[in-house]
Amino acid sequence: MNQILDVQTTQQQALLFLLDFLKQKNYHFTTITPLSHQRILNRNKNTKNKAITLGDIFGWNLAFTETALESSLFTILKENQLIRFHDGQWFSQVRVASLDDELFIHSGFPTVEHDAVFLGPDTYRFVYHLKQYLAHKPQSFKQALELCCGTSAAAISMARNFSDFDKITVADLNLKALSYSQINASFADLNNITPVYSNLFKNLEGQFDLIFANPPYLIDADQRQYRHGGNELDGSELSFRILQEGITRLNPQGCLFLYTGVAIRSDRNPFLEQLEKLMRSKSNINWCYEEIDPDVFGEELEQPAYQHIERIALVLVKLELMR
Repeated sequence: MNQILDVQTTQQQALLFLLDFLKQKNYHFTTITPLSHQRILNRNKNTKNKAITLGDIFGWNLAFTETALESSLFTILKENQLIRFHDGQWFSQVRVASLDDELFIHSGFPTVEHDAVFLGPDTYRFVYHLKQYLAHKPQSFKQALELCCGTSAAAISMARNFSDFDKITVADLNLKALSYSQINASFADLNNITPVYSNLFKNLEGQFDLIFANPPYLIDADQRQYRHGGNELDGSELSFRILQEGITRLNPQGCLFLYTGVAIRSDRNPFLEQLEKLMRSKSNINWCYEEIDPDVFGEELEQPAYQHIERIALVLVKLELMR
């Protein structure tokens, strides 16, 4: 399976060409939530005769005409099926987001496909908090792992900002995510990032100095890979598995950094209860649970699966294996 990632397809080459083109144009775009994105699209429906920008095409995913792009770029995207023609207009099949002056390929809007790859507000928050965490760690990390990597924006940002990493493995069970990860890492000119097809730790060997993850944490009716965190623990099943299994894959003094969402009931927090139960049997681990945002994805509370939930909070869980 991983051999697929070793061969750069013509479509991947076309995406690298797109990234280089946008970089030369000083392209920047901050990706927002799908709900906010749709609000912007609805607002733009009433805007006439507006000049189409690269941000409109590859950020907002607005319709465009052939003349809106330079001919060489248009031809390459068309030949590699990276744009589609609908109702007399063209649409990009991918989007490009910026983070820390790096550019990242991810899926077009709306992200309804089962294998959609999304970079959004969670990515920005995850990278920020992970950088803050590592900046205050005295030890260096040589072997690192990002689980549920998506675009690998976090791994790329860590490799760019911290020079001690010999190798960062990025793992996902979404082949499209691994392809985009390879493209994004190649464009960032980083050769110490290795994509691996794996359902969490299943296909991964060895131990790690650092494990970090921003896994899906919602109960998604369509079970899209970038959103669905499992039906257990009110969507936090995947997050808990990462903690439970990750402990056994840490080197001495190794660290695990988890950014996730937790569904909290009016009278209890099942995720935290399970975490405390797990930690009671781990006397050799220092850990902390920190709530960094008390209320996100409020619209999910209208869904049938969340009728017993009072709020969804963003939390950080940090584990450190002692000597």
